[in-house]
Amino acid sequence: MKALKIIGITILLLLIVLLILNFLAPKDYLVERSLIIEAPKEIVFKHVKYWSAWKEWSPWAEQDPQMEVTIEGIDGEVGSAYKWTGDPEITGKGEMINIDIKENQEITYHLHFMKPFESESDGYLRLLSDGKQVKALWGFSGVNKFPMNIMMLFMDMDEMVGSDFDRGLELLKKICEQEAQDILKYKIHKSVLPAAKYASVKGDVSFPEMKDFFAQSYVKIMKTIKRKNGKMIGSPSGLYFSWDEKNRKGIMAAAIPVNKNIRMNDVITINIDPGIAYYVDYYGPYDQSANAHYALDLYLQRNKLTQKSLVIEEYVTDPSKEPDSSKWLTKIYYYVE
Repeated sequence: MKALKIIGITILLLLIVLLILNFLAPKDYLVERSLIIEAPKEIVFKHVKYWSAWKEWSPWAEQDPQMEVTIEGIDGEVGSAYKWTGDPEITGKGEMINIDIKENQEITYHLHFMKPFESESDGYLRLLSDGKQVKALWGFSGVNKFPMNIMMLFMDMDEMVGSDFDRGLELLKKICEQEAQDILKYKIHKSVLPAAKYASVKGDVSFPEMKDFFAQSYVKIMKTIKRKNGKMIGSPSGLYFSWDEKNRKGIMAAAIPVNKNIRMNDVITINIDPGIAYYVDYYGPYDQSANAHYALDLYLQRNKLTQKSLVIEEYVTDPSKEPDSSKWLTKIYYYVE
């Protein structure tokens, strides 16, 4: 009986201690870090908005390169989810759900850790810009539930997570500043383009099939021009009507400017109306022109110009005569309304 009484008193004392600790323990938490990034906010936000871009600068992806990541929903839109499973001692298992987007300003998300312990919080990445540089603020907040709140008396959430946020922002800064240098080096030109006729083969083409599509189509087009007594009056070109990054395909046409309408089998004439276009001169391999395209995108955004759907790439340099791909000139045209 005496032993039971001692056990009872001990349990009661433990409960009292737990109640006191629960009262003293912090009920909520906030961790935030910031860093100045010398790049346009549009460039930075592109790496923040899309879950697929997080792997480039996530400190946890750096720590756990074998971590498995899946993205559900439409990446870059509210409701999309980033789910991961990794090393139990490093990244564990969890998900982030995009809950709000303010374009070029902020993304907010709900964070749910499942393993090695369960917790939920709300995170954000906010961009404050003066037009020349960006202050990126990354943080998250939540409520400490029992018994986790008691553990927080002996642990510092800011120390636990803050260094990871610092590292992530450093990686983000490095990527964005390098990309800004690569993009802002392009000089944007304005041109009034005349009406044009293109002998073309048009298709819904997957990205891996593009090289073969263009090579085979140009052969067909040249043979058809010759048979129809037409005349090539400019450089081979690519006409791009839509571009689907998610499904890795687009509606496009291999095209050669000609002096008259030409049609035979799957070779058709595409007529382009005159219009105003902005363009860049890109030198390099055809498959590495992304930054040149983004330079045009950024210019149109910043100057509040509305782009039409058609994009034209004019392949000025003949690869059979110039083996050095760094010297290949491609003129990239974006039509505007």
